[in-house]
Amino acid sequence: MEPSRRGRSMVAVNGVKAAKSKGFRIPDKIAVITFEGTDYDGAEIRAKLNVNFRYFSEIQSAIAEDNTNGLKVAELFGDHALISWNLEDDAGDPIPANAEGMTMIPVELVNLMVGNWAEAVSDIPDPLEKTSSDLSTLAQLSTAMENPLENPGS
Repeated sequence: MEPSRRGRSMVAVNGVKAAKSKGFRIPDKIAVITFEGTDYDGAEIRAKLNVNFRYFSEIQSAIAEDNTNGLKVAELFGDHALISWNLEDDAGDPIPANAEGMTMIPVELVNLMVGNWAEAVSDIPDPLEKTSSDLSTLAQLSTAMENPLENPGS
């Protein structure tokens, strides 16, 4: 294997020098939060789902601590997750979609918004089917595998 040159490290695989790989840019993931069936039906919030772990943990900790941290939760969400919304004040002027705007909306809406967002962020899709814990199915499959000629339809 050749020594690395100019600070770049290369790894030899079966005697062949590996090419430098391109970096991977993490794609943006955005949630569109709506509130059908509530007093806020028609409101639409767009928020980042892939905030970094530190901010997500800070928001989760602030939620879990007690009810006195509502302002901290609203500010963290407004600064690090909130992208946009269609909310207006009583005069019909847009409410800014940021930490300051979060302090201008009803507490109930803040709770619904942050709660739905936190659920969406922490919801990890299951790409694989659940395995069966039914041992009789496993035994039948094992028997069929041992005697494939006895079970031609399997």
